[in-house]
Formats: sequence, C-alpha cells, structure tokens
Amino acid sequence: MPGHNHYSWCTCGWCVKYGYARRAVANATAYFDSYAARRLLERHSAHRSTTACFVNPNARCPVCGDPVFYYQNAFGSRVFFDELGPPWPKHPCTDQKPQNIGSGGAAFERPIRRARGLMLELVEAAQKAASEGNAVAESAEATPWTLMEASEIHRSGWRNDVLAEFIGADTKKWIKFSFDSANETMKMGDIFNLRDSEISLFDLIKMKPRTYKITIIENNVTADDRQVG
Repeated sequence: MPGHNHYSWCTCGWCVKYGYARRAVANATAYFDSYAARRLLERHSAHRSTTACFVNPNARCPVCGDPVFYYQNAFGSRVFFDELGPPWPKHPCTDQKPQNIGSGGAAFERPIRRARGLMLELVEAAQKAASEGNAVAESAEATPWTLMEASEIHRSGWRNDVLAEFIGADTKKWIKFSFDSANETMKMGDIFNLRDSEISLFDLIKMKPRTYKITIIENNVTADDRQVG
C-alpha cells in the first residue's frame, strides 16, 4: 500500500501518487456540480426547455403535468407550447387546434421573464448540465431567434412603434422598431422573438404564431433614450 492503511484507489489526496486522487476528486466535483445544476433547472421548470431559462412557464400540462407556456384569448381558446418562438412547438399532449373552454374566458397570467439574477443562474446551470450531456434543446439555426420583451408600444392606425428589451443580454439593451398590423397584436410586456428584420409573436386574436417584417429605427438604445412615439 502506498500509505498507512490506504489503498492505491484511495482518493484522500495524500497517499495516492501519479495524480489519480486529484483526478478522482476533480471528477467527483464535476459530477456534483452537474447534479446541482440539473436540480436547479428542475426546481425552476427549466430542465427541458431553453426558453424556460429566460421566461417562467406559466402553467402545467393538464395531462402530464409538465411545465408549459400557456396562452388564452378573451373567447376562451387556449394553447400550450413547449418553447416560445419559431417553430412554436405545441406541447404533444395538447398538440391540436386551440381548445375552446367557452366564451368570455377569465383573464390568465401570460408568460413573463424571470428576474435577471435567477436568469443568469439558470443559464450557468444549463451550461454545466450541457458539459455532462444533459443540455436542454438548442436551436441549430445559423441565425437564431432572440427573445425580446415589449417595453413600450404606440399604435397609430396600422403602425406599431415598439421599444423592446433583449432578454438575457449581458447588459441592458433595447431596440426601437416599427411594423404594420391590422389588429393590435402586441401589448406591453409581451414576449416575442426577433431575427434580423422580422419578428415572431403569438397572435391572441387569430390564436396562432405570426411573423411580421419590421423597420428598425434604432438598434442600440440607451437607458436615457427609451421613449418611443
């Protein structure tokens, strides 16, 4: 034995030579870090959804109980998504046309962004989980969609002037843009997606995802210049 009452596979760090103990301890630490990361993701319902690291799922599937993103309009039609953004994957247990639960449905809590501190913790946890092969799904698109939150909206006729904040950016960043729509399809606090010169959002009137071409007014808006309209 290499030490007093110790074996070659001991991981105490004193009796084992050739770095074996250090490697074993490092591997154990990495394992527990990954385990803690997975538990954190599960505790906040972000273990199976990239979007959920940034936006809080606002419901659970009535069939399987998984966390989902839930939308309902004023007429009671409802739909459940696994992710927010193209291709807007519906939760498989409810992957059908929007269900109607009667006219004049009650107001519901729409998906809202997470607190910045928690968001950063979950993103870090997702990265640790990814190192152990337990990453949540990532988009394979060359130019991915970026999650945004509408901060201010001014509507005149068909024109919508929008100030929106990037969700998950290292520092607070906003963008000003405009787009045309026949109906009021976006409200303050709505979560949507941006890519190049187009946006993707969920239309509560049509109860389906919609894509709009936008005109970018200002791309790097500071905290002191956020007013629109």
